Amino acid sequence: MNRRIFVVAAAISIIAAATSAATHQVRVNADGSFSPATLQIRQGDTIEWLLSSPADSVIPINWDGSSSAYCTSVRPYSSGDPAEFTGPMIQAPSGIYVISPLELGYVIEPAKSKCASGLTPKTTVGAEMLCRGGLKGATMDATWQDPALDGVFIRLLWKDVQIAPGTTDASFDFTVLDREIARAVANGKFYSIGIKAGDDGTPSWLFTNGVTALQLQDSGSDGNEPGCGARMTLGSPTQAAYQNHYFDMLRKVAARIRSRADWYRALAYVKPSGANLFTHENRLPKRCETGCVCNSQIFAQNGYRPSGLYAFYQQQTNLMAAEFPGKTMSYMLIQDGFPRINEAGDYERSDGTSSGGSLPGGTEQTQTILNNGQAAHGIRFAVQHNGLKGKRTDGCLGNVNAPGCPNRWVLQEGLEGQVTGWQTSNESEVGDPAAVDSTLLNALANSQGIFVELYEERFWESVRQPSGVISPAPAGSGRTMAQWSAEFHNRRRTLFPSLGDPRPTVHRFTFTTTGTFHYIHGSRCGVGNATPGTIVVQPATTTTPARRRAAGH
Repeated sequence: MNRRIFVVAAAISIIAAATSAATHQVRVNADGSFSPATLQIRQGDTIEWLLSSPADSVIPINWDGSSSAYCTSVRPYSSGDPAEFTGPMIQAPSGIYVISPLELGYVIEPAKSKCASGLTPKTTVGAEMLCRGGLKGATMDATWQDPALDGVFIRLLWKDVQIAPGTTDASFDFTVLDREIARAVANGKFYSIGIKAGDDGTPSWLFTNGVTALQLQDSGSDGNEPGCGARMTLGSPTQAAYQNHYFDMLRKVAARIRSRADWYRALAYVKPSGANLFTHENRLPKRCETGCVCNSQIFAQNGYRPSGLYAFYQQQTNLMAAEFPGKTMSYMLIQDGFPRINEAGDYERSDGTSSGGSLPGGTEQTQTILNNGQAAHGIRFAVQHNGLKGKRTDGCLGNVNAPGCPNRWVLQEGLEGQVTGWQTSNESEVGDPAAVDSTLLNALANSQGIFVELYEERFWESVRQPSGVISPAPAGSGRTMAQWSAEFHNRRRTLFPSLGDPRPTVHRFTFTTTGTFHYIHGSRCGVGNATPGTIVVQPATTTTPARRRAAGH
């Protein structure tokens, strides 16, 4: 070979060896430290963090490399930052979730006939019982710490979050939100959020800030309220002023969560809401009965139209997609939950007839919202029903309309490829561990749901059964809560492989920018031997000593 050609070829080979991307591994140790703690790489290289458990995380920090305040120096989350290496970011997490209390949280007391407060205990297992006495909106430490739990649905009231009109910090109270998210992160769990209006969640200041006060009365579909139902003052979600206030609140909440990368990483689902009656589910007062308030008439006369409702949800889900990048929305449906009013303003009267022209079908508005969400956001628009009961039949995926099957609107969305999930019915339908076990079996056997939300007292009872078995065979499944969680993780792996593993063992990131980057373990920082890790990224043209040796120098 010509010597000049040989030299050129050799030089090209050396340059290629010096500039080709490499993959490096860092082990995330069980104590929250990293091995190696410091790693020098080159622009374009990839880091693989090998995770020890599902609670592990890699959280970027702003740190000077020497101070002791690294645990409080978490960087904000920014999806547009090319150096945003927070992870692992899991879309649509699966498993078992607990529903947070709206009132005082539970405390565990020695079993007696009465709680220390004088109230009757909520439930008793062995020598312990649950009593109200914790902080408002607080899930128990014992729940957060339970290894079988995947996360908590943090329920919030609009009036408690946005305590005054406006978007300044003084208009908001994030006490409950901050406390519960911090507990999720500290315990390596996920959390979902939903912010309710409705009977006890609508801020009174709305009605002196551009929103029309509607005097309504309804008992809901279940008829739990006597007579004509509970009286309430609500705004219409189709009114522009109402929408502006609710969306301002959502933007502020999103910014709050994004202010810390560890908080944002732990977010599982954000729930579209704001058009509510008694719960976070999407429904409005709609009854029109003789001798009672005609809710449909009041809404119609104050501008409610189906198109306005659709616009409210389209704008809300578009906002959520933008403000919560990479996160999944979970729409909590009541299939016939909206007043029957047409575009001309005609409404359903007390005898079931229309005040004018034809009205939308009872479930038409909900179905349109589901279709619009799926069309606009694809798999990021999940659907759930908050009324799952024990298993009564089989074969529901072959016939979603069969008697005894779970909510057919959720089943249909699952068959169409959407992420779906469930919340169990309250204690009147799911009131003991055996019923919990049967309800989980119903979700697994008769739906494609990947997560189930349980009331905290039912979770507490279930995980405290002998040997952890919720309901022994042959009457029950013989599974523990951890085994049930694994079933739903496996289902997600099967149905949604494109979303990645729900419990990954590796987090990967390719560094395309140079600099020094520090990070911590999100749930272990400040505990024991946990210390920060450091990545030094050199320009792509720089050859490290190791690379020089690899290139023959």
